[in-house]
Amino acid sequence: VDSCIVAHDLLPFWREERAAIGDDRPISTYTVGMVNSPDVMAAKAMVDALGGEKHVQHNIRSFTPDEVFDLIPKIVYHMETYEAELIRSAIPNWLLAERAAQDVKMVLTGEGADELFAGYLYFQDAPSPRHAQNELRRIYGMLGNINLHRTDRMTMAHGLEARVPFLDTEFTRLAMSIDPSRKMVDREAVMTNSRGREKTFLRELFEGPNDNGHSIPRPVLWRAKAMQCEGVGEDWVSILQRKVSSLVSDAEMADAHITYPVNTPHTKEELYYRRIYDENFHGLEHVVKPWEGGGRAMGAAWKSDMYTREGLKHQFI
Repeated sequence: VDSCIVAHDLLPFWREERAAIGDDRPISTYTVGMVNSPDVMAAKAMVDALGGEKHVQHNIRSFTPDEVFDLIPKIVYHMETYEAELIRSAIPNWLLAERAAQDVKMVLTGEGADELFAGYLYFQDAPSPRHAQNELRRIYGMLGNINLHRTDRMTMAHGLEARVPFLDTEFTRLAMSIDPSRKMVDREAVMTNSRGREKTFLRELFEGPNDNGHSIPRPVLWRAKAMQCEGVGEDWVSILQRKVSSLVSDAEMADAHITYPVNTPHTKEELYYRRIYDENFHGLEHVVKPWEGGGRAMGAAWKSDMYTREGLKHQFI
Protein backbone atom coordinates (compact mmCIF):
# COMPACT_ATOMS: atom_id res chain seq x y z
CA VAL A 1 0.00 0.00 0.00
CA ASP A 2 2.92 2.37 0.61
CA SER A 3 3.95 2.46 -3.04
CA CYS A 4 0.30 2.87 -4.03
CA ILE A 5 0.08 5.95 -1.82
CA VAL A 6 3.19 7.40 -3.46
CA ALA A 7 1.73 6.81 -6.94
CA HIS A 8 -1.69 8.10 -5.87
CA ASP A 9 -0.23 11.43 -4.72
CA LEU A 10 2.47 11.76 -7.37
CA LEU A 11 0.34 11.29 -10.48
CA PRO A 12 -1.55 14.63 -10.30
CA PHE A 13 1.76 16.51 -10.01
CA TRP A 14 3.20 14.53 -12.92
CA ARG A 15 0.22 15.19 -15.16
CA GLU A 16 0.16 18.90 -14.33
CA GLU A 17 3.86 19.32 -14.98
CA ARG A 18 3.82 17.36 -18.23
CA ALA A 19 0.68 19.13 -19.48
CA ALA A 20 2.45 22.47 -19.07
CA ILE A 21 4.95 21.43 -21.75
CA GLY A 22 2.46 19.58 -23.95
CA ASP A 23 3.67 16.11 -22.97
CA ASP A 24 0.98 13.51 -22.23
CA ARG A 25 3.24 10.53 -21.71
CA PRO A 26 2.15 8.21 -18.87
CA ILE A 27 4.18 7.92 -15.70
CA SER A 28 6.28 4.75 -15.35
CA THR A 29 5.73 2.36 -12.44
CA TYR A 30 7.49 -0.89 -11.64
CA THR A 31 6.39 -4.05 -9.85
CA VAL A 32 8.23 -7.30 -9.16
CA GLY A 33 6.67 -10.65 -8.36
CA MET A 34 5.75 -14.12 -9.43
CA VAL A 35 2.79 -14.38 -11.79
CA ASN A 36 -0.44 -13.48 -9.94
CA SER A 37 1.39 -12.84 -6.67
CA PRO A 38 -0.33 -10.53 -4.12
CA ASP A 39 1.89 -7.54 -4.96
CA VAL A 40 1.40 -7.92 -8.70
CA MET A 41 -2.37 -8.23 -8.43
CA ALA A 42 -2.60 -5.23 -6.09
CA ALA A 43 -0.40 -3.16 -8.41
CA LYS A 44 -2.58 -3.99 -11.41
CA ALA A 45 -5.69 -2.92 -9.50
CA MET A 46 -3.97 0.33 -8.55
CA VAL A 47 -2.98 1.07 -12.15
CA ASP A 48 -6.59 0.55 -13.25
CA ALA A 49 -7.76 2.91 -10.50
CA LEU A 50 -5.36 5.60 -11.70
CA GLY A 51 -6.77 5.55 -15.20
CA GLY A 52 -5.00 2.57 -16.72
CA GLU A 53 -2.48 2.66 -19.53
CA LYS A 54 -3.45 6.19 -20.55
CA HIS A 55 -1.86 7.57 -17.38
CA VAL A 56 0.39 4.78 -16.10
CA GLN A 57 2.93 2.65 -17.94
CA HIS A 58 3.09 -0.36 -15.66
CA ASN A 59 6.18 -2.54 -15.99
CA ILE A 60 6.10 -5.94 -14.27
CA ARG A 61 9.25 -7.97 -13.68
CA SER A 62 8.05 -11.55 -13.28
CA PHE A 63 10.34 -14.24 -11.94
CA THR A 64 10.39 -17.89 -10.98
CA PRO A 65 11.90 -19.47 -7.84
CA ASP A 66 14.57 -21.20 -9.93
CA GLU A 67 16.12 -18.02 -11.29
CA VAL A 68 16.69 -16.31 -7.93
CA PHE A 69 19.16 -18.91 -6.66
CA ASP A 70 21.91 -17.83 -9.05
CA LEU A 71 21.54 -14.22 -7.91
CA ILE A 72 22.54 -14.88 -4.30
CA PRO A 73 26.34 -14.49 -4.70
CA LYS A 74 25.84 -11.14 -6.47
CA ILE A 75 23.40 -9.95 -3.84
CA VAL A 76 25.62 -10.93 -0.91
CA TYR A 77 28.54 -9.17 -2.61
CA HIS A 78 26.68 -5.91 -3.22
CA MET A 79 24.82 -5.99 0.10
CA GLU A 80 27.97 -6.81 2.09
CA THR A 81 25.89 -8.76 4.57
CA TYR A 82 25.02 -12.30 5.61
CA GLU A 83 21.78 -11.35 7.41
CA ALA A 84 19.23 -13.85 6.07
CA GLU A 85 16.06 -11.77 6.40
CA LEU A 86 17.77 -8.88 4.62
CA ILE A 87 19.13 -11.05 1.81
CA ARG A 88 15.72 -12.60 1.16
CA SER A 89 14.10 -9.18 0.84
CA ALA A 90 16.97 -7.91 -1.33
CA ILE A 91 16.31 -10.48 -4.07
CA PRO A 92 13.11 -8.88 -5.43
CA ASN A 93 14.74 -5.45 -4.97
CA TRP A 94 17.58 -6.54 -7.25
CA LEU A 95 15.20 -7.73 -9.95
CA LEU A 96 13.08 -4.59 -9.71
CA ALA A 97 16.07 -2.24 -9.84
CA GLU A 98 17.52 -4.14 -12.79
CA ARG A 99 14.27 -3.66 -14.72
CA ALA A 100 13.70 -0.01 -13.79
CA ALA A 101 17.28 0.94 -14.65
CA GLN A 102 16.55 0.05 -18.28
CA ASP A 103 14.22 3.07 -18.47
CA VAL A 104 14.95 5.62 -15.74
CA LYS A 105 17.68 6.95 -13.47
CA MET A 106 15.59 7.64 -10.35
CA VAL A 107 12.62 6.00 -8.64
CA LEU A 108 10.42 6.82 -5.65
CA THR A 109 9.68 4.03 -3.18
CA GLY A 110 7.41 3.48 -0.18
CA GLU A 111 10.23 2.66 2.25
CA GLY A 112 9.81 3.97 5.79
CA ALA A 113 6.04 3.96 6.14
CA ASP A 114 6.06 0.79 8.22
CA GLU A 115 8.58 2.26 10.66
CA LEU A 116 6.50 5.42 11.10
CA PHE A 117 3.01 3.91 11.28
CA ALA A 118 3.50 0.43 12.83
CA GLY A 119 3.13 -1.48 9.59
CA TYR A 120 4.41 -4.87 10.66
CA LEU A 121 2.00 -7.58 11.77
CA TYR A 122 3.85 -8.33 15.00
CA PHE A 123 2.67 -4.95 16.33
CA GLN A 124 -0.68 -6.62 17.07
CA ASP A 125 1.06 -8.19 20.07
CA ALA A 126 2.33 -4.87 21.47
CA PRO A 127 1.04 -4.67 25.07
CA SER A 128 0.69 -0.87 25.17
CA PRO A 129 1.07 2.33 23.12
CA ARG A 130 4.34 3.06 24.91
CA HIS A 131 5.71 -0.33 23.85
CA ALA A 132 4.63 0.35 20.27
CA GLN A 133 6.26 3.79 20.21
CA ASN A 134 9.52 2.45 21.63
CA GLU A 135 9.53 -0.31 19.05
CA LEU A 136 8.96 2.20 16.24
CA ARG A 137 11.97 4.15 17.49
CA ARG A 138 14.05 0.99 17.59
CA ILE A 139 13.28 -0.16 14.06
CA TYR A 140 13.48 3.39 12.70
CA GLY A 141 17.00 3.51 14.13
CA MET A 142 17.88 0.36 12.19
CA LEU A 143 16.74 1.67 8.80
CA GLY A 144 20.29 2.52 7.76
CA ASN A 145 21.42 -1.05 8.43
CA ILE A 146 18.37 -2.77 6.95
CA ASN A 147 15.73 -1.20 4.67
CA LEU A 148 17.72 1.75 3.39
CA HIS A 149 20.88 -0.32 3.16
CA ARG A 150 19.01 -2.78 0.93
CA THR A 151 17.35 -0.08 -1.14
CA ASP A 152 20.58 1.84 -1.70
CA ARG A 153 22.76 -1.18 -2.52
CA MET A 154 20.30 -2.91 -4.84
CA THR A 155 19.49 0.22 -6.83
CA MET A 156 23.03 1.58 -7.05
CA ALA A 157 24.26 -1.83 -8.22
CA HIS A 158 22.30 -0.96 -11.37
CA GLY A 159 23.13 2.75 -11.53
CA LEU A 160 19.67 3.66 -10.21
CA GLU A 161 18.85 6.19 -7.48
CA ALA A 162 16.02 5.52 -5.02
CA ARG A 163 14.32 8.30 -3.10
CA VAL A 164 12.11 7.79 -0.05
CA PRO A 165 9.39 10.46 0.37
CA PHE A 166 7.96 8.93 3.56
CA LEU A 167 11.30 9.58 5.27
CA ASP A 168 11.33 13.30 4.57
CA THR A 169 12.63 14.75 7.84
CA GLU A 170 9.63 17.02 8.46
CA PHE A 171 7.16 14.23 7.67
CA THR A 172 9.07 11.86 9.94
CA ARG A 173 8.96 14.35 12.79
CA LEU A 174 5.22 14.80 12.31
CA ALA A 175 4.48 11.07 12.04
CA MET A 176 6.47 10.22 15.17
CA SER A 177 4.63 12.90 17.14
CA ILE A 178 1.27 11.20 16.59
CA ASP A 179 -0.30 9.67 19.70
CA PRO A 180 0.92 6.04 19.54
CA SER A 181 -2.46 4.80 20.73
CA ARG A 182 -3.67 5.64 17.19
CA LYS A 183 -1.12 3.22 15.78
CA MET A 184 -2.08 0.22 17.89
CA VAL A 185 -2.96 -2.90 15.90
CA ASP A 186 -6.05 -5.00 16.59
CA ARG A 187 -5.74 -8.71 15.91
CA GLU A 188 -9.36 -9.14 14.81
CA ALA A 189 -9.04 -6.22 12.40
CA VAL A 190 -5.99 -7.90 10.87
CA MET A 191 -8.03 -11.05 10.30
CA THR A 192 -10.86 -9.13 8.61
CA ASN A 193 -8.80 -6.52 6.68
CA SER A 194 -10.66 -3.72 8.48
CA ARG A 195 -10.06 -0.57 10.50
CA GLY A 196 -7.78 -1.18 13.41
CA ARG A 197 -5.33 -3.30 11.42
CA GLU A 198 -1.69 -2.24 10.99
CA LYS A 199 -1.17 1.27 9.53
CA THR A 200 -4.85 2.18 9.98
CA PHE A 201 -3.96 5.82 10.66
CA LEU A 202 -2.06 6.06 7.36
CA ARG A 203 -4.67 4.15 5.36
CA GLU A 204 -7.45 6.44 6.57
CA LEU A 205 -5.53 9.48 5.37
CA PHE A 206 -5.74 8.20 1.79
CA GLU A 207 -9.31 6.90 1.60
CA GLY A 208 -10.38 9.88 -0.50
CA PRO A 209 -9.55 10.72 -4.13
CA ASN A 210 -6.47 12.60 -5.29
CA ASP A 211 -6.64 15.83 -7.30
CA ASN A 212 -7.47 13.83 -10.44
CA GLY A 213 -10.43 12.15 -8.73
CA HIS A 214 -8.71 8.76 -8.48
CA SER A 215 -8.91 6.70 -5.29
CA ILE A 216 -6.93 3.74 -4.04
CA PRO A 217 -9.22 0.65 -4.34
CA ARG A 218 -10.43 -0.45 -0.93
CA PRO A 219 -9.05 -4.03 -1.25
CA VAL A 220 -5.64 -2.54 -2.02
CA LEU A 221 -5.78 0.18 0.62
CA TRP A 222 -6.74 -2.30 3.35
CA ARG A 223 -4.75 -5.36 2.27
CA ALA A 224 -2.40 -6.98 4.74
CA LYS A 225 1.19 -5.98 5.10
CA ALA A 226 3.34 -8.45 3.18
CA MET A 227 7.09 -8.39 3.65
CA GLN A 228 8.84 -7.87 0.33
CA CYS A 229 10.07 -11.43 0.20
CA GLU A 230 6.47 -12.67 0.78
CA GLY A 231 4.25 -10.30 -1.17
CA VAL A 232 6.05 -11.02 -4.44
CA GLY A 233 5.07 -14.70 -4.26
CA GLU A 234 4.23 -16.85 -1.29
CA ASP A 235 6.15 -20.04 -1.95
CA TRP A 236 9.43 -18.97 -3.55
CA VAL A 237 11.09 -18.25 -0.20
CA SER A 238 10.51 -21.77 1.11
CA ILE A 239 11.74 -23.21 -2.20
CA LEU A 240 14.89 -21.10 -1.98
CA GLN A 241 15.44 -22.03 1.66
CA ARG A 242 15.15 -25.73 0.93
CA LYS A 243 17.61 -25.45 -1.95
CA VAL A 244 20.31 -23.52 -0.10
CA SER A 245 19.86 -25.67 3.00
CA SER A 246 20.49 -28.80 0.93
CA LEU A 247 23.94 -27.40 0.11
CA VAL A 248 24.99 -27.27 3.76
CA SER A 249 25.90 -30.52 5.50
CA ASP A 250 24.92 -31.50 9.02
CA ALA A 251 28.60 -31.55 9.92
CA GLU A 252 29.05 -27.96 8.75
CA MET A 253 26.05 -26.93 10.79
CA ALA A 254 27.35 -28.71 13.88
CA ASP A 255 30.68 -26.87 13.59
CA ALA A 256 29.13 -23.47 12.81
CA HIS A 257 29.99 -22.08 16.25
CA ILE A 258 33.63 -22.97 15.65
CA THR A 259 33.85 -21.80 12.05
CA TYR A 260 31.88 -18.60 12.67
CA PRO A 261 32.19 -17.58 16.34
CA VAL A 262 30.90 -14.04 15.63
CA ASN A 263 27.15 -13.92 14.87
CA THR A 264 27.07 -17.70 14.54
CA PRO A 265 24.54 -18.98 11.94
CA HIS A 266 21.52 -20.70 13.50
CA THR A 267 20.10 -22.31 10.35
CA LYS A 268 21.52 -23.89 7.23
CA GLU A 269 20.16 -21.00 5.18
CA GLU A 270 22.09 -18.54 7.34
CA LEU A 271 25.24 -20.64 7.07
CA TYR A 272 24.98 -20.75 3.28
CA TYR A 273 24.85 -16.95 3.06
CA ARG A 274 27.62 -16.65 5.62
CA ARG A 275 29.87 -18.90 3.56
CA ILE A 276 29.45 -16.67 0.50
CA TYR A 277 30.07 -13.57 2.59
CA ASP A 278 33.26 -15.06 4.01
CA GLU A 279 34.54 -15.79 0.50
CA ASN A 280 34.25 -12.10 -0.33
CA PHE A 281 34.83 -10.35 3.00
CA HIS A 282 36.86 -12.70 5.17
CA GLY A 283 37.68 -11.20 8.53
CA LEU A 284 34.94 -8.57 8.34
CA GLU A 285 32.11 -10.50 9.96
CA HIS A 286 32.05 -8.00 12.86
CA VAL A 287 31.01 -5.20 10.48
CA VAL A 288 27.54 -6.67 9.90
CA LYS A 289 24.87 -5.54 12.38
CA PRO A 290 22.11 -8.17 12.19
CA TRP A 291 18.75 -7.96 13.89
CA GLU A 292 18.81 -9.08 17.50
CA GLY A 293 17.39 -12.60 17.59
CA GLY A 294 17.79 -13.07 13.85
CA GLY A 295 14.90 -10.92 12.60
CA ARG A 296 13.07 -7.64 13.10
CA ALA A 297 10.26 -9.00 15.27
CA MET A 298 12.52 -11.06 17.50
CA GLY A 299 14.16 -7.96 18.95
CA ALA A 300 10.90 -6.41 20.16
CA ALA A 301 10.22 -5.94 23.87
CA TRP A 302 7.32 -8.39 23.57
CA LYS A 303 7.07 -11.87 22.14
CA SER A 304 5.21 -12.67 18.93
CA ASP A 305 4.62 -16.12 17.49
CA MET A 306 4.22 -14.75 13.96
CA TYR A 307 7.88 -14.66 12.95
CA THR A 308 10.84 -17.00 13.16
CA ARG A 309 14.37 -16.68 11.80
CA GLU A 310 12.99 -18.24 8.61
CA GLY A 311 10.34 -15.53 8.14
CA LEU A 312 6.62 -14.98 8.66
CA LYS A 313 4.77 -18.04 9.92
CA HIS A 314 1.19 -16.86 9.32
CA GLN A 315 0.00 -14.53 6.57
CA PHE A 316 -3.29 -12.71 6.21
CA ILE A 317 -4.06 -11.38 2.70
